Amino acid sequence: MEGLQVVWGWQPALYLFLGGMGAGAFVAAMIEYFREGEKCRGTAVVSVLAAVVCLVVGLLLLLSELITPLRGMMMWQSFSNFTSWMTFGAWIVFAAVVVFVLVAVCMGKRSSALVSKVWKGFEGLAPKLARILGVVGVALGLCVAAYTGILLMSAPGVPLWNTPLLPCLFTVSALDTGVALVEVVAFVFRKKEDMGEGTAKILEIAVVALVVLELAVLALLLTSMLGEADTAVAAAAAQSASILVEGQLAPFFWGLVVAVGLALPLVAAVLAFVLKSKKAGITSLVGAIGAMVGGCTLRFIIILAGLHADPVMGAVAVLLG
Repeated sequence: MEGLQVVWGWQPALYLFLGGMGAGAFVAAMIEYFREGEKCRGTAVVSVLAAVVCLVVGLLLLLSELITPLRGMMMWQSFSNFTSWMTFGAWIVFAAVVVFVLVAVCMGKRSSALVSKVWKGFEGLAPKLARILGVVGVALGLCVAAYTGILLMSAPGVPLWNTPLLPCLFTVSALDTGVALVEVVAFVFRKKEDMGEGTAKILEIAVVALVVLELAVLALLLTSMLGEADTAVAAAAAQSASILVEGQLAPFFWGLVVAVGLALPLVAAVLAFVLKSKKAGITSLVGAIGAMVGGCTLRFIIILAGLHADPVMGAVAVLLG
């Protein structure tokens, strides 16, 4: 699309989405596991494995942005500059993947049985290890969720990105889409496992709270950009925000992000409180799919609308404005 940001392509956008959703899914899965324990072990394990897949694919997308992607697999060589946010993020994601896998091994019946053949007594120790590693994983997951926004915020000269509100937005969105992914897994496992009504309600309450919070942060971000364009930076910020709310990307913003990604999950979560279990499950599934579609679209349009500030053209725009 003409006039949009073209330096960052689709790989970073998809990485930001998958990394955030994977991190959020692990957090949601562990909350479910801490509350329900063995009752929902299968759902929790599959959710954690889904989180691992999201992070691994996201990490591969991050590596694909390197000049020599295959060399990037040797992270200790390619990601050794710890003054770079990309290096910091790559190692955080890598650490999260390792911990997530260990948690899945500890929670899984078959995997823990296999490990116990080598490590006697592992099956009895596995639940405690899963909870300890789960706490570590939750901390890493929150770091990954925040990092997806910090990576963009650290890119110089893009006013739409250079604000602490962006990591806040992406963190909330990561948790929102993560809960959605767990809801999809729970729907698939609904006949094999009985998720406690309390946990199901907690997930729905989380959806409502996260959607409301995401709407508030998104509104604050955009209104802060749509101010007086008295500098080049302010002009670029206002132009980026205008592209989102009334320009080329407005149909995607209002249709997919606001309507499908936020309003639909909010309505679905509210309805899930009053509907019977079977209908509530289908309603939650529809809302969860909407949340994932909206979360993915959000990353793409935020990247596309991230215009660089041009001091010369900004000054001209102010003079002519």
